[in-house]
Amino acid sequence: MNINFNYFDNQESFLKYATNKKIKYLIFVASLTDIIIEDFNKNNIEFFGAIFSHIIYKNKLYDKGLISIEITKELNLDFIKNTKDYKFANSKYSESKSIITIFDGFSENSENFLIKLFENIGFNTNIIGGGAGLLEDKAKKAFFSNEGFFSHSAILLFLNQKINISSKHGWEYLSGPYIVTSTEKNILKSIDYTGAFELYQDVIKEDCGLTLTKDNFLEISKTYPLGIIKYTGDEILRDPISFENSNLVLITEIRANSIVNILKGNKDNLIDAASQAAKEALDENSNLALVFNCITRKNFLEENFEEELNSIYTEIKTNNMIGVITLGEIANHGNRYLSLLNKACVIGGI
Repeated sequence: MNINFNYFDNQESFLKYATNKKIKYLIFVASLTDIIIEDFNKNNIEFFGAIFSHIIYKNKLYDKGLISIEITKELNLDFIKNTKDYKFANSKYSESKSIITIFDGFSENSENFLIKLFENIGFNTNIIGGGAGLLEDKAKKAFFSNEGFFSHSAILLFLNQKINISSKHGWEYLSGPYIVTSTEKNILKSIDYTGAFELYQDVIKEDCGLTLTKDNFLEISKTYPLGIIKYTGDEILRDPISFENSNLVLITEIRANSIVNILKGNKDNLIDAASQAAKEALDENSNLALVFNCITRKNFLEENFEEELNSIYTEIKTNNMIGVITLGEIANHGNRYLSLLNKACVIGGI
């Protein structure tokens, strides 16, 4: 299956390319690129898109520009303005072999929407995707179409071909296990009946000698995610992004009675994990590598992040690789339960 995509420096260069093309576009936009809806409408271009901090084209990371994907007859797209009100009443969910899913990384509706999506797909349908939005501007509406900008939204791209999917994280055990004793959605209130922030802070201070404050929290916490232990032995990561009194604020939800470890990052191990994911997802039949990589993973790796991209890029036999930096990632393989991830590298081979 061929997916037609292009990278453009800005909206103007895309509009020049798209003139006279009577097709729809899915657009991934980097944060420093202006999107002017009126200009699309003047050119009679039908489009649906989402905003991310960065986009990935080949083995490079961009905070400016956009990636366009042409919606051909082999693809089918649903733009969902508000996931809370959406009804899953279409055969596309059960008949499609793969679904690329973009959801609102900050919407409280997203996890419930993803659960319902999983309940409505076919037994062997694969799902890959990630959360749109900007960590530094949580209020910014991250979705758009000819009708304007939206939040609490989602984009579903249906494929009639199976996507090979692999997800890895590479983070190591530091402390635990602990029992999550009180939560409210993405607010982690207590661990082992102790204030979550106090316990988290004590473990970090013992490891690196630093005390967490409002000013340094993101810089330090990017090294120390939480790992929810699953019955399979795998860990699903959760990303602390701030604290309020004795509570830890996470990007995505965590449930009471979960068993968690506090983990620690090592740059070489993360890059090795991404390389392993690429080897599993990409084979001699892969024409395109599709990458969803977490924003705080990128922030942790800093100048080494392009080394991670290169470790993926070398596994694709063509020069075709696109992706986005996400607020949470999703991946499932057929009948395996859909997992909402953080700090992971998720790769699809098409």
